[in-house]
Amino acid sequence: MKKKNILYFHTHDTGRYISPYGYGVPSPNYQRFAESGVTFKDMHCVAPTCSPSRAALLTGQYPHQNGMISLAHKGAKLHDIQKHLIHTLKPAGYHTALIGFHHVINWPEYEALGYDETIQPGAGAKAQKIAPLVVEFLERQKREGDKPFFVSVGITETHRPFPEDVPEKDARYLRPPAPFPDTEVFRKDMAGYVELLKRVDVALGQILDELDESGLREETLVIVTTDHGVAFPAMKNNLTDHGTGVLFMVSGPGIPQGKVTDALTSQLDVFPTICEFTGITPPEWLEGKSLFPVLKDEQSDLHEAIFTESNYHGYGYHPFRAVRTSRWSYIEGFEDNEWTQFPRSDAGLADTALTAEGWGEEFAAKVRLFDRLFDPYECNNLAGGASHVKIEAELKDRLHQHLKESRDPIVTGPLPAPAGATHT
Repeated sequence: MKKKNILYFHTHDTGRYISPYGYGVPSPNYQRFAESGVTFKDMHCVAPTCSPSRAALLTGQYPHQNGMISLAHKGAKLHDIQKHLIHTLKPAGYHTALIGFHHVINWPEYEALGYDETIQPGAGAKAQKIAPLVVEFLERQKREGDKPFFVSVGITETHRPFPEDVPEKDARYLRPPAPFPDTEVFRKDMAGYVELLKRVDVALGQILDELDESGLREETLVIVTTDHGVAFPAMKNNLTDHGTGVLFMVSGPGIPQGKVTDALTSQLDVFPTICEFTGITPPEWLEGKSLFPVLKDEQSDLHEAIFTESNYHGYGYHPFRAVRTSRWSYIEGFEDNEWTQFPRSDAGLADTALTAEGWGEEFAAKVRLFDRLFDPYECNNLAGGASHVKIEAELKDRLHQHLKESRDPIVTGPLPAPAGATHT
């Protein structure tokens, strides 16, 4: 019997700012997809920057384990390309295809990834260009394919720069990401994000239409996600929920429709989930757990805690490690020098407005503790407070036990910069 197909649809810097997560942004096809499957409300990437996040999902390992501690075009490389998901799927009979954006290897070297088929790879993978290529691929697979397929569909939106020529009327009733103030400059910046999201949503709709019309939908596991948080100040590149919180929805044969779960999960769980879906024995190096117990309603939670990290992003060295539970978030810095409050992200209207008012000049606390119940935006640092000594100590111990078990080299000193990365 032919195995089921897998379609992995991923965007850039989208966080959770789509309508199935309660945001008033036009995304009807994301909503349509959510109604066809399961939406994970507390899913997190492993690292809030592009290449480390994607590499973690596709290898099932933390960046400090797989080697992707910075951006692929800034010198970072996977230690072992054979640990990429496709090299587990190919021996099991899968035809593998990459369409569009990938960013787990430098652009000119994409063939080294080992996909059977590569279509329009690189940074210029705009939604309007990629969707027709995916439709064509699916039509061809339905017509000629004699193997199950795994296809990675990568779109560069909603990465900055955002369009700044969005009509003023389109920004009037938007709400900027919390906790930013609801003022004109932040609404205008959000309008630029929404314009890009609309393009992605159209592309997703075209792909879903083809899956439905071709009959492939009933035999395909579809994963829809993004790499990390939205590129607003103090979000992308940071280990708070703003940076690591990602949209994640999945549909396919045997998966409930219209279900929402609050289970704390990590993108490290994707590789084990695909293994269970395909019946492939999971490789021994995987760090995550299959999501199927949650998908099948066999349990409401999966992890007591998940772990995230940050190292380089081309703009500098900001080594953080974090442990997150359903209630608490504990973040610890590992740089000897002082740094400004937040690792910078891509410049834009919001960043410019805050910088003009002195943002980025203050120094950060190297230890941060947030109560996710009473402080869901993770703004009020409780670390060092007398009333939270016990939980802070417990989380610190848990984090450092993880660092030891995962052989994180950060415990012995600064991580050497990959060739091309900057260390400031």
